[in-house]
Amino acid sequence: LTDLPGELLELILCCDVLGAADIGRVSCTCRRLREACQPRGKVWRERFRLRWPSLLKYYSHSDGVSWLEEYKARHNAGLEAQRIVASFSKRFFSEHVPCDGFSDIETLGCPSHFFEDELMCILNMEGR
Repeated sequence: LTDLPGELLELILCCDVLGAADIGRVSCTCRRLREACQPRGKVWRERFRLRWPSLLKYYSHSDGVSWLEEYKARHNAGLEAQRIVASFSKRFFSEHVPCDGFSDIETLGCPSHFFEDELMCILNMEGR
């Protein structure tokens, strides 16, 4: 892989059969592959686009976005949203919802569109 031209290496790393964990592992092997998988580069942008295509509308092409950090933030927001939604049934089983019942959502510390996107994913899951 390290002997391939940079453009071809990027195309391989942007392939949709590779996951984020695969890209992380590849980038740990040597300096050349770590540079090909740089956080602000095409590879992590493509990972983000493949995983959450509807979120790209929130970004400008001229922004100097760290796609690796955005990927991590969205992934963590999704995990937290799933945890919160899983706790709803036992917390709100009664008809009375406490005033501070949704305070954990308000204090997530991530962009609101990450949480909204995860809620849409949960609603659109098969079997729900």
